[in-house]
Amino acid sequence: MELASSNRVKVVTILLAAVAAGLSGLLLYQSQTLDLLPGCGGGSGCETVLGSKWSVWFGIPVSLPALGIYTAMFAAVLMRDPESRRAQPPIEWVMVLCAVAAIAAALWFVTVQVALVGALCKYCLATHTVGVAAAVLCILTVKPLVAMKSLATAGAAALALAVVLIGGQVVGNAPESAGPRVTFAEDEPMQVSLDEPLPTKINDPLAMKPPAVVDPLPKDPAPKSPDIFAPSEPAAAPVATSGPRKVKLYGGRFEIDTTAVPVIGDPYAPIVLAVLYDYTCIHCRHTREMLEKTKEKYGDKLVIVCLPTPLDSRCNKMVRRTGSANRYACELAKTSLALWKAAPGKWAGFDHRLYTEEDIRTTARATIAAWELVGESALDKAMKEGFVDDQIAFDVKLYALCGKAAGTSMLPMLVTEHGIMTGAPKHPLDIDDLIAGKRGQ
Repeated sequence: MELASSNRVKVVTILLAAVAAGLSGLLLYQSQTLDLLPGCGGGSGCETVLGSKWSVWFGIPVSLPALGIYTAMFAAVLMRDPESRRAQPPIEWVMVLCAVAAIAAALWFVTVQVALVGALCKYCLATHTVGVAAAVLCILTVKPLVAMKSLATAGAAALALAVVLIGGQVVGNAPESAGPRVTFAEDEPMQVSLDEPLPTKINDPLAMKPPAVVDPLPKDPAPKSPDIFAPSEPAAAPVATSGPRKVKLYGGRFEIDTTAVPVIGDPYAPIVLAVLYDYTCIHCRHTREMLEKTKEKYGDKLVIVCLPTPLDSRCNKMVRRTGSANRYACELAKTSLALWKAAPGKWAGFDHRLYTEEDIRTTARATIAAWELVGESALDKAMKEGFVDDQIAFDVKLYALCGKAAGTSMLPMLVTEHGIMTGAPKHPLDIDDLIAGKRGQ
């Protein structure tokens, strides 16, 4: 009976270690491809946690050492002979080392998710749960057989590794984007529409069933916004035009009126680049730097259509749970749109401040800054007219459908007549390729 029990414990421990290693491998794959994991849409706890600084250690995904720990645990348990009455120091020392490291890491990362990130990654929690169960079985199995000195040595080594991991994360930065994903319209037979309301219970854009007709943006023509990225020697201005200017993007599937929304540049410019972004999204801010260089290069030939898409469940039903980093996303987007509605000529500078000045990215400070530009009554009037809510609703629809087409809901999203780019570009040349419809090398 005792032998059978030992063998059963070994089998269970092996299975648990294998599952933990498999989940770690899945998270490592996601960190390199940015593919959406099942059930993890844009703005979900998974995306928030996996996009935070706590998901890497000096640029290395933490899922990589996790995979190593659980693989070593699996191998050690597999090699250990439960029938032996003698200690097996090398094997059992590895088991204890991996077990203590797994438990310490689980305690740390659960604390990080709850206290620092404010979001939970279900795949991470599943990995920790299974890993801790395997770790407990490892410790209970070897404790009677390994000298306390060896046990203490292995435990101390594991805790030292955990301290090094934690220290590296505290001083480290958020992970860089693994690179943008480009989806060309010619490769996507999907027919999409913006004229039907989104399902009220859908949390993942990839679960949507797109309908079939194209619907324009809310029609609300407004003057051109000033260009704060004008090159030192501007190109010749395009032929003067007036009235609404509707353009088709992504192979004609989406239609946008460039005079009815905030833009950077001339709304009648021949090249149109629409950007879905969130002021609280670090990848969006990095992309803004790329867009500045792109605007300088193309001058008056390019107009950038700005479509704020908050990663906040209060105004974006595609988001399951709002991360702590995105807690002001709705208010910032609404304030920006309201200011554009009240005074289009003052919007570009305010928009630039929201991107570049961290102190202004709170509800109160952004509102005060907007009051200073247009006055409290004008901003409040614009906020209540309906344009702001309608525009955000449209942007969320476009975000969901672009996520469906591209296979990922990562912001920012850049949309041209040729295709959709999701995720931060690595270089302005990536944006050039999207504008030209050129496939990257």
